[in-house]
Amino acid sequence: MLAHAMQRSIGRLQRHSRMAPFMTARPASSRVAASAASPDRLVHVAHILLPPDQEQKAKELEDKLAGGAAFDELAREHSSCGSAKKGGELGWLSRGTFFPQFEAAAFAAPVGSITRATTGRGLHLIKVLAEKFQATIQQMNPEELHEMINNPALLEDVQLVDVREDWEFGTSRIPGFELMPLSRFSEWSADISTRLDPGKETVVLCHHGVRSMQMAQFLVSEGFTNVKNVVGGIDNYSRVDSSIPLY
Repeated sequence: MLAHAMQRSIGRLQRHSRMAPFMTARPASSRVAASAASPDRLVHVAHILLPPDQEQKAKELEDKLAGGAAFDELAREHSSCGSAKKGGELGWLSRGTFFPQFEAAAFAAPVGSITRATTGRGLHLIKVLAEKFQATIQQMNPEELHEMINNPALLEDVQLVDVREDWEFGTSRIPGFELMPLSRFSEWSADISTRLDPGKETVVLCHHGVRSMQMAQFLVSEGFTNVKNVVGGIDNYSRVDSSIPLY
């Protein structure tokens, strides 16, 4: 679960919070360009991994599956992947996270179907178990945030979330942001959908953009549909607004 992964990574993120700043990659754009992005498709997959030269074995397994054999049982018996003990289940797959050949086959296949792919690992028989759609995290540059902060009309129905520590918030803050320290994730994560509205535009900020990206990933996994991460965090924003102290 992403929530558990976040808890494990919080300590590491805190130790490296003073990273080199991210630089703004593009000029300020209009609010039209900052509208909600299309959701990403994710697929839940399982596979049976065979040596690349076992085409005949793959065909035999496909025939058994077509005859009603259980995919998880065949995976436990025949797959050389460590996932065999879980019936071949690999979990949810998003684009750009696995072998390109595997992804191409998995994303082209309908839910419930069996497909093949060959990668550097070997020959895969892939079953697509389910699919879901998750919002894309958008990147907001400091100029866009500055425009929003200084235009009350743009702030309507926008949630501003700062995930830094209390001492950081006391040292330097942007008006309007609610403090929700990532280090206290376990305190507020369970009721996040009551503390914040999943349907509203949500802008997330930290010092350099690392912790806020972790928060953004958690929010979209919880069904938030319009999430923006401030590139370079408050450190980068202070270069646009000199009233915000650097630290």
